[in-house]
Amino acid sequence: MRIVLVWLAVKQEFLDAFIVATMEMAHASLREDGCRRFEVLRADEQSLRFVLYAAFNSRRDAELHFETEHLAQWNAAVAPMLSEPPQALHYTQLF
Repeated sequence: MRIVLVWLAVKQEFLDAFIVATMEMAHASLREDGCRRFEVLRADEQSLRFVLYAAFNSRRDAELHFETEHLAQWNAAVAPMLSEPPQALHYTQLF
């Protein structure tokens, strides 16, 4: 299984719009054949910080996710909402 974690920091004035856009993208991602799980996490102590957790059946399924229209639209929409560049790491699940 392929896991992708993305850390995001949002500008206060865009918080509500970011959450709406991100939830829409997450729901669309869950409809992808290769997406097993998609979670949107918000930090308790730093409410403008988020982590996206996505689990895919394979490396290829993760690659296909990054080619989807809903992800491209989300990236374009949220780019100006972020206070710093997103950080992403890709993992292969061992257990």
